[in-house]
Amino acid sequence: MVKYSLFNKKIIALFLCFNLFAINVVSQHISTASFSRLGFGSRGIALSNAMNSVIYGEVTGYYNPAVLPFSNLKMASLTFGILSLDRELDFLHYTQSLYPTAGFSIFLIRAGVKNIDSRDVDGHHIENLSTSEFQLGFAFSNRIIEKLSAGLSLKFYYNKLYREMKTQTLGIDFGVLFKFNDNITVGASIHDINAKYKWDSSIIYQEKGRTIVETFPKTISLGLTYAIKDIFFTSIEYDNIGREKFFNLGSELYPLYFITDGFKQSLAIRGGVRLFQNYLDFSLGFGLSRKIGNFVVFFDYAYRFERYSPSGMQLLTLGLKL
Repeated sequence: MVKYSLFNKKIIALFLCFNLFAINVVSQHISTASFSRLGFGSRGIALSNAMNSVIYGEVTGYYNPAVLPFSNLKMASLTFGILSLDRELDFLHYTQSLYPTAGFSIFLIRAGVKNIDSRDVDGHHIENLSTSEFQLGFAFSNRIIEKLSAGLSLKFYYNKLYREMKTQTLGIDFGVLFKFNDNITVGASIHDINAKYKWDSSIIYQEKGRTIVETFPKTISLGLTYAIKDIFFTSIEYDNIGREKFFNLGSELYPLYFITDGFKQSLAIRGGVRLFQNYLDFSLGFGLSRKIGNFVVFFDYAYRFERYSPSGMQLLTLGLKL
């Protein structure tokens, strides 16, 4: 009995800590794999994830695989997250256009909670526990016609909750994008088709264990972007995650375009807002870039306010464009 009580306390602590990643998706029933819906990288999160129809600058297949044929770049980046409450969140990605009409992207998200204090029934410290969760994605898309593209993403999830308690699943994303002209693009995507976690506690409880299936909430996203290339863009997005609805607005400005010809895109200022019911979630950031030979090195920073956290989320990205 003591063994089961001990285990229950550990599992409760793990779930409470790990679900801290759900603070930006709010509702408990959409907290499954919530780390994968926080956004991707400094730029995306600084723009409040209003990236479904953005085809300029640093793009990935994470938000909408259909944007990839329009990127016309080779890009790689690494992002480190600075989060409170012993949480960890990091990103890695590579995107490349495939001349003349296609593109692909590989991306990785790593999330987790460390230093979880495990104690026995008398309150004595036993050990420090941790959780870890990963998403590895591969996205490919092609232009159907000159202004219309469609894409597909395959995403492998892996979750290690507690020692032998592990699970994995495969999710599928599908997206389309239409470029009206040089200024206006619209995009739509559906995420996490067929994704679900299957937990088997018999590995701990033996004959008293049971199997639980957690189905991922489907995410449907619709985006509209208005851009003046190399100067600014504004993007608005509607997300339906499970039964919850979100509106995202993000803008990016290159202020040096009006000052000097040599450094038009060397500085980007970003900001975004997410609306959920009567709550606003703000984010902001900037980007710096410098051309060195045939390469462009860039650095991005983002800060996102978190409603239930003692401090906001900070993200640092270092990347390379070819």
